[in-house]
Amino acid sequence: MNLTDYVRDNFDGMLVFADVHGDYNSFKMAHNFAKSENYFFMSLGDLVDRGPMPFEVVRDMSNAVYDGRAGLTPGNHDDKFYRYSKGNSVNLSHDSRGTLYSVGADREKEFLELYVRMLDDKMFSNYFYNFGDFTLVHAASHPCMWEDTDQFGNTAKARALYGETTGEVYPDGYPVRAYGWIDEVPAGKTVIVGHDKQPINNVPITEPMIRTNANGGKVIFLDTGCGKGGFLSAVVLLADKKGFKLEKFVEFK
Repeated sequence: MNLTDYVRDNFDGMLVFADVHGDYNSFKMAHNFAKSENYFFMSLGDLVDRGPMPFEVVRDMSNAVYDGRAGLTPGNHDDKFYRYSKGNSVNLSHDSRGTLYSVGADREKEFLELYVRMLDDKMFSNYFYNFGDFTLVHAASHPCMWEDTDQFGNTAKARALYGETTGEVYPDGYPVRAYGWIDEVPAGKTVIVGHDKQPINNVPITEPMIRTNANGGKVIFLDTGCGKGGFLSAVVLLADKKGFKLEKFVEFK
């Protein structure tokens, strides 16, 4: 069974939420809301770094995935800790070192094991998911996500985790991002992403941003800065006869 059928058969809908970055209070509010509504709890990644309670976020998310109540598209921050847990050479940023400090030496092994258990689950963790006409991915889409999912290669993976950048940075240190991928979204399709809290205009968004390309394809930017001075945004998707429909946006703060 694929995840689309699993969610349709076992839940009343799906709560898709953006980057949490260690903000456990917002995460817990969203999680409780999902459970109260019998919604599948779907993360767009970046569970940790910056916020004060990364262990609790990863523990609860990993347990929910293990119980079949949640899924995720891993973000670049999650991928970094996954690779670190595997013994790969990883350059830990200031934020990542802060995460390990918050976790503490006595819980670090368990923290990394929880990440591995979660990201190694091939049904409930993948770089992207298609739910009807909705594509869920952490940072940016790639044509193979609709045209030929078997051709998901390194370029598509890099987009999924990091989006696209020009190699330049703004004065505030954020990378200058490229958004040509938005034009590739086919008519009738909607891509939902997190990752980018100040999309297109380099101004932090305070509500989900929707962009429609010339073909009628849409992108929803959902990262409203949770764990980075903002709050957690999510979208409710409900199943219908055609697949899934967008019911409403919700916020947790």
